[in-house]
Amino acid sequence: MSGMFDRREFLAAFLQGAGCFAVAAGLPQVARAQIRGARAAQYHFPQGLASGDPSPDSVVLWTRVEALAGAAPTSVPVTLQVSASPDFTVVVAEQQLTARADADHTVRVVITGLAADTIYFYRFIADGDLIDLVGRTRTAPTPGTDRAVKLAFASCQSYEGGFYGAWRLLLNEDVAKPPAEQLDFVVHLGDFVYEALGYGTARKIEGLPSGGMATGEGTDWADRYAVTLDDYRHLYKTYLADPDLRAARARWPFVVTWDDHEFTDDCWQTVQTYNEPPAPAQERRVAANQAWFEYVPAFLSGRAATNGVTSLAHDFAATTVTNTPLADFDEHGFSREANNVDAVASLTIFRTMQWGKHVQLVVCDNRSYRTRHCIPGEVAKAVGGGARYVLPLEIVRIFDAGRAWNNGNPPESIPFGDTSLPNSQRNAPPGSMLGAVQKEWWKQVMQHSTATWKLWANSVPALPLRLDLGSVDPKASNAVFTIDSWDGYLTERNELMQFIASERIGNVVSLTGDHHANFAGLIADDFDAGTPVYVAAEYAVAGIASQSVFRAFAGAVKDDNPLAPIVKHSAKGAPPGADPLPALNLTLMHGAKSSAVLAETGDFRQAEAARNPAQNPHLRYVDTHAQGIARMTVHADRLECELITVEEPLIDRGLAGARVLRRARFVQQAAPGGAPVQLAEAQVEGTGPYPFRT
Repeated sequence: MSGMFDRREFLAAFLQGAGCFAVAAGLPQVARAQIRGARAAQYHFPQGLASGDPSPDSVVLWTRVEALAGAAPTSVPVTLQVSASPDFTVVVAEQQLTARADADHTVRVVITGLAADTIYFYRFIADGDLIDLVGRTRTAPTPGTDRAVKLAFASCQSYEGGFYGAWRLLLNEDVAKPPAEQLDFVVHLGDFVYEALGYGTARKIEGLPSGGMATGEGTDWADRYAVTLDDYRHLYKTYLADPDLRAARARWPFVVTWDDHEFTDDCWQTVQTYNEPPAPAQERRVAANQAWFEYVPAFLSGRAATNGVTSLAHDFAATTVTNTPLADFDEHGFSREANNVDAVASLTIFRTMQWGKHVQLVVCDNRSYRTRHCIPGEVAKAVGGGARYVLPLEIVRIFDAGRAWNNGNPPESIPFGDTSLPNSQRNAPPGSMLGAVQKEWWKQVMQHSTATWKLWANSVPALPLRLDLGSVDPKASNAVFTIDSWDGYLTERNELMQFIASERIGNVVSLTGDHHANFAGLIADDFDAGTPVYVAAEYAVAGIASQSVFRAFAGAVKDDNPLAPIVKHSAKGAPPGADPLPALNLTLMHGAKSSAVLAETGDFRQAEAARNPAQNPHLRYVDTHAQGIARMTVHADRLECELITVEEPLIDRGLAGARVLRRARFVQQAAPGGAPVQLAEAQVEGTGPYPFRT
């Protein structure tokens, strides 16, 4: 379904079984479903319930039912009830549904005919057995409603990496707020689950199916990874049984996109990148897509146009594919190999939605259509710190631009140190993160938006985190932190930001995650220009539970490595075995020389005096040793963002939630399109990130 149906056609199609139930809210009625309490329960709902993608008159509701003993029947009768009150004395919608085995006994329901900007409560009953949670959701205000919009955003929740106390903290704080200050919805920016085992040691995933999980294949950091549909389903079932995540999904509607780990680490199109060369994984892509669709409530097929721009999102459609090497790349770098095309097309999730007068959310898919990483892995390992990390900026520029470099005259080889590199991309098109179709859709959405603020749900950062290695070693090259983010797709980032500038589109804000760090700053039309013009802002949230980027780098860089001082610092007088301090913050904000001086002198004042004013001048805040979550309030005249860093989530804090270490607060004033975007440095409550103490 392409999204060109009107609402009546959509409902008719779904009621005929087009992939999702649809229920229209009607006149209030007394609840009819019978809840049995006299006999032992037969069914329960171990993953709770959830809602997603609210509009002014609809929302998607979800649950999964399971037998308490033995295997569940092929189909389980389930009753949905929706009420305007938590006691369900008056029900506005009640419908008999079926949880089927071919959908892993999940149920997804589109409720229409709801009142705008209204809180509703919902619950499910399986053959008389009542779910143990009451769901609470909220519809969006109509596009003309002039009120502030409140949201949270999150990313990267490795189950093995730690506990989900950040969700419980957010919930506790929200419940304590007056109703007018409570959140409207939550945006999840990806890495909802992790496909491989080994992303942390705080807790383990048990009971993975033995038939589908590959053992000892593909990666030296994880012993197994999801291969089959049952594998991916098992991951979602494990993650969603967590009580803190269950409670969060029960309280707020979520809007979710994916990043890489819902499928496979650092993926592009249908390719897995564990090894060199990367391997085709179309069968895994389809399995991952189906599991995501089954467990994430999202309104895809049948979405109405927004501000005249047609939706292209659509529900999962089963397809049979075979793992086949990608070939026949088109002029935009997308492989037309049939299995690649079919696997990617099995589910389309980029979409947009509006909350009142002031917020339009633009949700992108940064994985399914992107071109291969600009530098081949074997070349990257020869010139940098890894297949996609710490790579020379100049080489990234040339490889990413492909045949467009130097006005269409790319070099055949690129000097590097005492050797030269063959330019394997000299005949390739410039890199693309979004792909041709999604990029054109993105431009149309931005251009036609009537909202004051355009919030871009962007799973990988647009802000560069560059390393000025040349300031401490004349033979070293200044480096891109990672080419898996937008800094590896420089040409297309420039194109998008220059489009915003030329069309005079104001108040574009990227919400992102992926890097396991809190940071914020301004996005330029061209970061490598002599005088960059800042046209948008970005706020990046650390992972809910995934290991911080500082912790990962500090563990990978040995103390005798020449790069160690730019990553970690051991304070004088620290006891043996004490954790190193995140000099990476100083490196990113002030430069590698500052960190080298700090290592030599132990004096932050001398380190600050050695700062490089050209080092990441677009950044306003960096906290690389962080886990946490973010809140945002969007007004007509300003946007307020709070990046919350919590203690490392290695201990389950239960109902108390995670302990807060610091809150970095930003206020961004609205500005008309064409005006330079400005963002002041953060106001920090609590102990600031090392070494920028407050």
